Amino acid sequence: MGTKELEETGAEVYTFARPVTFEGDTVESLSINFDKLTGEDILVCDRQYQMESARQSGGELIKETNKAYQAYIVAKAAGVHVGLIRVLPAKDFTKLTLQAQSFLLL
Repeated sequence: MGTKELEETGAEVYTFARPVTFEGDTVESLSINFDKLTGEDILVCDRQYQMESARQSGGELIKETNKAYQAYIVAKAAGVHVGLIRVLPAKDFTKLTLQAQSFLLL
């Protein structure tokens, strides 16, 4: 099961339930700092999400509750590619995207 701890920088270290491999690297944890995000970061995530969702049919009325959009936010807060977030075990993916949702809907 994933665990959390706080770094001195204000970032939260999230340790995965089990290590994941992404682009040849094994990753065991992420340092996530939602507080460092700027308005520009949110707009970048929004543009990335819009480009992705334009290729798919349908859409969410409130993107802040969409797991795909939340994955972009987590990736931006962790400074990693969204692909890493998407390959996480379901339990870790869900916990992290719920954290992003809480951040977005404050």
